[in-house]
Amino acid sequence: MTSIDHEELFEQYYQKKYDFNTSSLTDNEIADIKRLAREKRVDYALAPLGTGVFDWICDQNKELRIEPVPFDSDNIDGMLFIPTTGQERAYIILNSNKPLANQIFAAAHEFYHYIKDYQIVKDKPYICDFSMLKDINEKKACRFAAELLLPEEALAREIQDYCLGMEMSSVSLMSFYQFSTIIIYLTVKYQLPLKAVIYRLAEEHYIENVDRYIKDYGFIKSILREIKILGKRVEELYSNENKYLTQRSSIYQDITKAYNDGNASREEILRDATVLGLDMALVEDIVSDDTIEDDTDEDDDELLEMLKIKREEMHDNTTEEHRFT
Repeated sequence: MTSIDHEELFEQYYQKKYDFNTSSLTDNEIADIKRLAREKRVDYALAPLGTGVFDWICDQNKELRIEPVPFDSDNIDGMLFIPTTGQERAYIILNSNKPLANQIFAAAHEFYHYIKDYQIVKDKPYICDFSMLKDINEKKACRFAAELLLPEEALAREIQDYCLGMEMSSVSLMSFYQFSTIIIYLTVKYQLPLKAVIYRLAEEHYIENVDRYIKDYGFIKSILREIKILGKRVEELYSNENKYLTQRSSIYQDITKAYNDGNASREEILRDATVLGLDMALVEDIVSDDTIEDDTDEDDDELLEMLKIKREEMHDNTTEEHRFT
């Protein structure tokens, strides 16, 4: 089997750290993304999607799976994987070493690529080549994930409720610390990465000087981690444990079926499994060529020998009969 350079491969295919700044998108592009997000999350209305995104994505298409893989690289958040066989099946691969908040956002991000970019790359052998999609598609995917997880209408309602609670007539009167408070609140309630929430407020023009909040990102995050009343929810959000991935079918089960049905060769499966960093011992066991020794040839030889003996016996008997006739 050809050796695969993981570093070189992932340089081309993995989802790098997200750029939440989508200010370069046009008004029409943003309008299309908002429309798509509203269409997809219609059953949720304005309710937080959060950890429900995993089951929700799998419900969108029976051929789509979400699979956690513990990548060592900190650069990898997720990727869209399409099997070598060219079937309609696709996998959203999440880095299970990342915090739950990142896994939630990554799943929504890769789902956009599945919706919009799958046809472009369905004939590619491994993973969506995001390098060919350029940065604009990455920004679109990030904006879609943000809109899906924290819709414009839900954000407007949260801001309005906060202002009413604080008896403020306008959001423009909110201080840095008040905005920091609502950033923390939205991060926990909607289960997004904190930085994504900051940019979400900027995208909807609630804050203008986004750089100030990014500069003080570490400070806001430290406060978030220290608030005792939010302790368990924050701890879960920053833990890499994901108990919400209730798999309908494991990738290992799919590999077994593809191999047994003859839809993928041993070489193709091993190549794909290597790319994904799967448990190669388990995969090797699935596609093992160690079968019970084929005794067909020996059986055939034995049968021929028996036929030969029987024929000779019959010939001898016939000869004997003729002799006495």
